[in-house]
Amino acid sequence: MGLEANTSSTYINGLVGTNPTTADPLSEGDNHLRLIKDVLKRTFPGVTGAVTVSNNQINNSIADTSTATNVATPSTLVKRDASGNFSATVITSNFIGNLIGDTQGDVYASNGTSVVVQNGTDGTDAIFTGTATKAAAIEVDGVSADVEHRMVFGEDNDGINAPEYLYKDSAANFTYNPSTNALTAGSFNGSVALANVTGLQSALDAKTTQAAALLAAWPVGSIYTSVTSANPSTLFGGNWEAFGAGRVMVGLDSGDTDFDTVEETGGAKTHALSIAEMPAHSHTYTLENTRGSGSPGAEDGDSSFSTPSTSTVGSGTAHNNVQPYIVVYMFKRIAD
Repeated sequence: MGLEANTSSTYINGLVGTNPTTADPLSEGDNHLRLIKDVLKRTFPGVTGAVTVSNNQINNSIADTSTATNVATPSTLVKRDASGNFSATVITSNFIGNLIGDTQGDVYASNGTSVVVQNGTDGTDAIFTGTATKAAAIEVDGVSADVEHRMVFGEDNDGINAPEYLYKDSAANFTYNPSTNALTAGSFNGSVALANVTGLQSALDAKTTQAAALLAAWPVGSIYTSVTSANPSTLFGGNWEAFGAGRVMVGLDSGDTDFDTVEETGGAKTHALSIAEMPAHSHTYTLENTRGSGSPGAEDGDSSFSTPSTSTVGSGTAHNNVQPYIVVYMFKRIAD
């Protein structure tokens, strides 16, 4: 008979198109029908409903799959290469999850016309031109920032574990949160647009005006006295040097050669008197002498004479020549 053996007819390709033969008896027809149904079920075990695609659709999909490539080829499916990568001229799709790797070319918004990221052809110099969805702040040791380009610079002491920000508002001005809403800083380094820092320009102008007034009160050559050691240049500008160490000041006297020149110096802390500087004075002393013969009331014998000296006093030590004083710091302005 022409009935295929079970071992050779597991799937459709095992069926013989000429069976049953004309010599097979009609009684074998049931066996042929059972064999065909068994082969069909083995060949299509997952088909549980109607297959509605046409033979052309099936054939075309197989052809499209066989021509899929990992490079930009028009009107073909895109598949990944052995490393899992693929490239295409334009991809229109929704990305869910992370995009890892380089993106060359522009990335568009969902409308397909607005550029969100503008790239060079090699993927460098990417520029965000669209609006990013707000995300949580990103803090990094030493330097931190978030998606609003705010600088995260620590936490306040309000008991809430939340970062404080230094950021630009819509008018490109810097403000400080949380309390005064004003920027407070000790110094600015680099180029700063003063007009964008609230109150800074007016504060600098006021300080400049004050410094100019103070310098006008102490022109070059002036003497500044204080009981603190701060150089006046740190207070209101100008160039100053320490002045008059260990000396007191005296007014100029054009009629006295000791005081007729500015910054002339003289005098000493101590002085030893010379004989000429001593006041005129005398000393008393006791002289005992014997008179010789021939003198009234004298005893016999020769006359005797002596040259007595007074007793010596004093040691010649120099005396204190300092007037009552109080010590201060003195500076002289020497230049602008």
